[in-house]
Amino acid sequence: MEKTEIANLPEEARVTETVKIGIAGMTCDGCVRTVEKALRSLRGVKEVSVDRMAALAVVTYDSSQVDVPSMQDALLKSGYKPVLAPTP
Repeated sequence: MEKTEIANLPEEARVTETVKIGIAGMTCDGCVRTVEKALRSLRGVKEVSVDRMAALAVVTYDSSQVDVPSMQDALLKSGYKPVLAPTP
């Protein structure tokens, strides 16, 4: 199925993906709110969970509407640096 066909599906029929993005520079709860706001502002982002202590954002998104480089750009514009996500 082409991406354009996926975009025309009803929202409940779309398949979402989840990505973990490491984030450098978060030092307080205000940082967490800023990062959450930056990621949630992107069209296609469905869920965002930010863990300041782990320096990690977990993002569920519709890949027909947004991609990881766009998320990384949003983080950079909000003042935070995306980094390789820590592994357990």
